[in-house]
Amino acid sequence: MKSLAYRNNEAAILAGNPPEKYTRLLPYITGNKIVEAGSAEGVLACLLAKGGASVTAIEGNAERHAQAIKLAQAWGVGPVTFINGHLQDNFAALDGQDTFVAVRMVYYLRDQIDDVFTEIAKRVLTVVLCGNKGRAKAYHAGNPHPPLGEFNYYASAEGMTDLLTRHGYQIVQTVTDGDAIVVGKRG
Repeated sequence: MKSLAYRNNEAAILAGNPPEKYTRLLPYITGNKIVEAGSAEGVLACLLAKGGASVTAIEGNAERHAQAIKLAQAWGVGPVTFINGHLQDNFAALDGQDTFVAVRMVYYLRDQIDDVFTEIAKRVLTVVLCGNKGRAKAYHAGNPHPPLGEFNYYASAEGMTDLLTRHGYQIVQTVTDGDAIVVGKRG
């Protein structure tokens, strides 16, 4: 199934007019070589490629992966490499990348989150994470918001900040309006 944000805006997205949900991230994502994990239908990956970046987009859902390829073709953008799989099985895709991006996804890593970010920290100097305001609100209210429970912490600015600092990143930008954005750099 296509993601809710994509379904609600599909005609505009296909016409090359994605909503602010996607475009608001662009100023925070730097570098020429970018890997996005949990790329869904590829809207952000295509926007980044349209801006001149070389993008690797990893998505575990086969239907969303297929839609991402169609979107890149519709927009006529490249280079974008689309991988249908999970980040945990594709760490080699991180090698040589400038920036790692994950939008509304890191909390799904659950108890693998620190192992995954150990691998990311070995390979990528800049990380851009975008949380989920609904999950963060539930976490702050003490509502476990199943099925992710305690992992909803990583949907909040403080959770993403904690995650990145634990893995050697210095926080260089934080946005708390809407879905929080946290940018970390190493070295």
